[in-house]
Amino acid sequence: MTLVGLIERGLAVAEKLFLTIANTLLLAMLVVNFANIMLRLTLDEAIIWAFPLTSVLFVWVIFFSFFVIYRRGQDVAIDVLTRRMPDRLKATVEAFVAFIVVALMGIVLAQAPILIPRQVGTIDLIGMQRYWLAVPFFLSCFLIAVEFLLRLRTAILAFRGDNQASPAS
Repeated sequence: MTLVGLIERGLAVAEKLFLTIANTLLLAMLVVNFANIMLRLTLDEAIIWAFPLTSVLFVWVIFFSFFVIYRRGQDVAIDVLTRRMPDRLKATVEAFVAFIVVALMGIVLAQAPILIPRQVGTIDLIGMQRYWLAVPFFLSCFLIAVEFLLRLRTAILAFRGDNQASPAS
């Protein structure tokens, strides 16, 4: 197996893992909030940490889903023009977009060592350090950068007319 194939396999595993984590977090949100509602109805008591925990889990669901959405191509894309372009022009546009995404993810990731130490303190009622909120975001950004590096490679190969333009080659 080639290096690109190994990277592709690693991204596929990360996609499944991130999707499983996001779904598990959604389930946890449902369970905690359902329990909170039932306690309020039956005992007139509340789980005081339900809202802060739900907020953290919601942020994590978004950040873990971030990579999965891009990986599956389920983001909003306006491709009405590129679908009608000749192959070489389409490959050029795809390479340009991939380059821009990689550059943006690089800018975001370059800020991680600056931003994470600045997120100090604990989240009220659940006692978790604030920097943990951003960790899934930076993980997703890294994986998106790798994904789009592969897309950039594929677009360049397609532009050159190389028959190895598929991502797994």
